[in-house]
Amino acid sequence: SLTTASDVREAARRIARELGFDVEDRRKCRTFADAMRLLIDRCEDAGVLVMVNGIVGCNTHRKLDPTEFRGFALADRLAPLVFVNGADTKSAQAFSLVHELAHLWLGQEGVSEASILEESAQEVEKWCNAVAAELLVPLDALREAIDVSLPLEGLVKALRAQFKVSSLVILRR
Repeated sequence: SLTTASDVREAARRIARELGFDVEDRRKCRTFADAMRLLIDRCEDAGVLVMVNGIVGCNTHRKLDPTEFRGFALADRLAPLVFVNGADTKSAQAFSLVHELAHLWLGQEGVSEASILEESAQEVEKWCNAVAAELLVPLDALREAIDVSLPLEGLVKALRAQFKVSSLVILRR
């Protein structure tokens, strides 16, 4: 229901509204894992099957390498699916999940590994990253949450706890 020409902020709002997932929901979660579980539950309530696994098959000695891929989306109209690499950090898993959801809203399959993609696919990846960042850390909410009296390290820590995202996402936003 979206295109890469769609405004990123509006796209993030539409997806968040459909999921019923907002900053206040995450603020109430005690941990990153709790926030991830809530996000998965909301995705599944919206009809998206979410799978998280960090190993190949049942072989605990063959972990999936997050540097090789973080997730993928299968854009089936009846059974959309997102797979997230469970060997990644919880905050990275949340970003990957929302990034892959953006692919689904585009009606496109996607694999989170931009280095092998052609230029047009890289534009889609950039758009999906921007939507994920805006959904997880809306700029308006970030601006309201910034406490300029805190040193940078303390501010980043407080924002990470509030938004349940990585320091990298906070610093990039």
